[in-house]
Amino acid sequence: GATLMSNHYRHLLEGVELADSVTIDAHKQLYIPMGAGMVLFKDPDAMKSIEHHAQYILRKGSKDLGSHTLEGSRSGMAMLVYAAMHIISRPGYELLIDQSIEKARYFADLIKQQDDFELVSEPELCLLTYRYLPPLIREALDKAEGTQKEKLNELINQLTQFIQKRQRETGKSFVSRTRLNPDQWQRMNTIVFRVVLANPLTTRDILSSVLDEQREIAKQAPSLTAKIEEMASDILGA
Repeated sequence: GATLMSNHYRHLLEGVELADSVTIDAHKQLYIPMGAGMVLFKDPDAMKSIEHHAQYILRKGSKDLGSHTLEGSRSGMAMLVYAAMHIISRPGYELLIDQSIEKARYFADLIKQQDDFELVSEPELCLLTYRYLPPLIREALDKAEGTQKEKLNELINQLTQFIQKRQRETGKSFVSRTRLNPDQWQRMNTIVFRVVLANPLTTRDILSSVLDEQREIAKQAPSLTAKIEEMASDILGA
């Protein structure tokens, strides 16, 4: 939702005005600590659909806004949103949002230029996913069928998980991971690196170094990579 504050990229949310309600996680593009979520209703009366009451508090007719929250009360998190909207303001958010989207697109293009990485999902805003997948392994995974494809993919998943954990433990850089079911791989369970480009201090050099570090970490799992390469060779030699 915060992308609407970008004059350049607000078109990416075209049609949102047709929705009856919109949820926004302020922890993301509004740069607020976790826990600041909100829902906006086109019709204010629609709030009654999530209204709840109790005999000792939040009685019917009460003006306590806690009757429209899951918690039943409020921690004052709204003050952080209010303050950020006034301090960072729309021009500031527009700058942050534009940079994050452009940085994500740059990183996606950078990944595509590497023959040993695969961009799994393109960034719609500032989030993308990818994985380490050298050419030989990619070719074998594409050629393999049935259980053979699933076994090779599972080994690649193990390597992705190893790289992500070791990179986090090393502390030089960090990417999270998740599991997807991409169409290009017959919706197999696929563990991928998950990146949100939100930090305005992240440079292009840093993004390049993230990939370089992941390559080096892959070498720290020789038995696993050997097993993957052996299986790939068997598939391609068959």
